[in-house]
Amino acid sequence: MAIVLALLKAAGDLDGDGVEMVRGDGAVKRVYALLAAYVADYPEQCLVTCMK
Repeated sequence: MAIVLALLKAAGDLDGDGVEMVRGDGAVKRVYALLAAYVADYPEQCLVTCMK
């Protein structure tokens, strides 16, 4: 969780220019933080995840 929080702090302003990050193959890409949540009750969560 500390890594996720560090990345969000580094991203700073969500409307900003993003953050440059290095991919596994060495390429540098600009990424933008997106924080979203899907809220549902238990039966709906089961339907979404295809569980009984």
